[in-house]
Formats: sequence, structure tokens, C-alpha cells
Amino acid sequence: MFPNNNRNQGYQKYGPVENAYPQQQQGYGQPYGVQGYAEGTYAPEGAYEGDLSDPAVAAFAKKVYAYFASALATATMAAFGGTMAVEHFVAAGNLGAVKGLWIGSLVTFFATYLIVVFSRKSRSPLKTGLLYVFASAAGFTLAPTLMYYVAAGMGMSIVMAFGIATVTFFGLTVYVLTTGKDFRSLGGMLVLGIFVVLGLSLMMLFGDFPNLLTQVAMGLGLLVFIGFTLYDTSRVVRDNYYNNDAVSAAINLLYDFVMLFRYALYFLGGSRD
Repeated sequence: MFPNNNRNQGYQKYGPVENAYPQQQQGYGQPYGVQGYAEGTYAPEGAYEGDLSDPAVAAFAKKVYAYFASALATATMAAFGGTMAVEHFVAAGNLGAVKGLWIGSLVTFFATYLIVVFSRKSRSPLKTGLLYVFASAAGFTLAPTLMYYVAAGMGMSIVMAFGIATVTFFGLTVYVLTTGKDFRSLGGMLVLGIFVVLGLSLMMLFGDFPNLLTQVAMGLGLLVFIGFTLYDTSRVVRDNYYNNDAVSAAINLLYDFVMLFRYALYFLGGSRD
């Protein structure tokens, strides 16, 4: 999710410095090679940076999206289980437990995300495990909100928001990966957008906003995470590939998906008020 302003350090255009191969050899395309893949092999003629026709890039992308899919399934199950737990606590009048569940999962959500993203190791069992802890925490943070929508008779808004997030996320993913377009230049604008959305959210906590302004704020949040989806998908076959860091790629994509769902839900819920 967060922009990497040093993405060009440590590798050349077609791979890490230590894996660079002379291009004077005849009959070969662009060289590539990342630890864990076929060292010394060559990309097809005419391939560009991040091209999925490069077998190593395609293999890495499949690994990232396998992690993403399993983590998304974990988050979905955690959200369902968390919603059932919230319903039980509310029925028992134990609102303190609901608050504790939400605060604990929120702290875990951000802590695990930061540990994974800023870890120097590209691969480790602990880092992979933290991806699923993050996914579980993401699901639990949504539980109180989902329970509120269900209790308010807006269960269809949850289904619609998930559909919007799914279609948007995978539509953008296919577009970026098939066209090879690079949206990493959006990083600075997206950080600014995050601060604007956070500022508006804090203002709404301490004052009553007209419904229209609330809708605008939620719509802006949705647009910002559409931008982050483009940005992080571009990084999958470039920065993450060269760093051979599939777990960081997957956690960024899951963060984007969860926030797309959250803002779509808020937007739809606000339109019912």
C-alpha cells in the first residue's frame, strides 16, 4: 500500500544487480533471474518490464495471488465468526467485550501489517504466518460494522459492497497485468489522498456532517483505494518481483481489497440514510 520511493535501488531495469547478465548474447531476449526461480534464463524477445510472458514473472504473480486468495478466505471466515461473536456479546449485554474485540483486532491489524511490510527478510515462516494473522484481524475489525448493518436491515448493502469491491479489484488487476501499464507514479498523490480522507474522518467523529458531505468523503476514500489497487498491482510484477517478496505483495493487495469493501459499504450505507 505505502509508496516505495527507493524502488529503483538494488536492481537494474531487468533484474537485481547481482543477477544481471550481458545482453550481447545473440538469440536471447531480456535477462532475468531471481532467487527461487530459474537463474540464467532469459525473457522472450520484445518483453517489457513486468511482462507476464516472462515465465518467472508469471510464476511469481501466481504465487502472490495464491497468497492473496487464501488470506482473503481467512479474512472472510474471520468476519463471519466475528459477527457471530458480536451478536452473542450484544445479546448478553456485554458491550465491553465488543469494544475489546474491535480494539484488539485493530491494533493487531496495523501491527502485523507494519511488521510484514517493513521486514527486511523477503521470505520467512514468521512473515507468512503474520499474513494470516493480519487477514484474521482484518475480518474481526469489520465484525461490529457488519453486525450493525445486519441489525439495521441493510444486509443487502454488505452483499453489494462485497460485489463492488470484488469486481473493481479484479477488474483493475486484469487491466494492469494484461496491459503492463505502470501506475507507481501515483504514489505521492495517494499518500496525500490518505491524509485528506483521514482528516475528513476525524472531523466526522467530532461533528455532524451533512449526508452529502459524508457521501463525498466516503466516495473519496473509495477512489483513493482504487488508486492504491492500481499502484500495488503495478508493484507486484516489478518491485515485489525483483525483491522476491510475495508475502508483502499479498498483504498490500489484501489491505486494498478490505478498504475498498469498507468504503463501498460506508458509501452504500450512507445513501440509505
